[in-house]
Amino acid sequence: MNKKRKRFVLAEANLKEVNKQLKINMFVIGILVMMLALDIAQFIETYSLFYGALVVIMIGLLFLILKSRKLLRMRKRELIK
Repeated sequence: MNKKRKRFVLAEANLKEVNKQLKINMFVIGILVMMLALDIAQFIETYSLFYGALVVIMIGLLFLILKSRKLLRMRKRELIK
């Protein structure tokens, strides 16, 4: 009997699950880029330390999400072979 996993585990994922995670990842990247653009515009307008910190945090998050996308694509290539 197959047990349903509670969360996504990359090492045990099949191609369908990896594709689903790639779609979710792309959606999150799009939203994060839009929010980053808005925060940069607000920072340029006000020169607030708060918006500067938000910009730095969002750039860090974007970097981490792009790294996770790279890992997902590598796993997808492994599953296709």
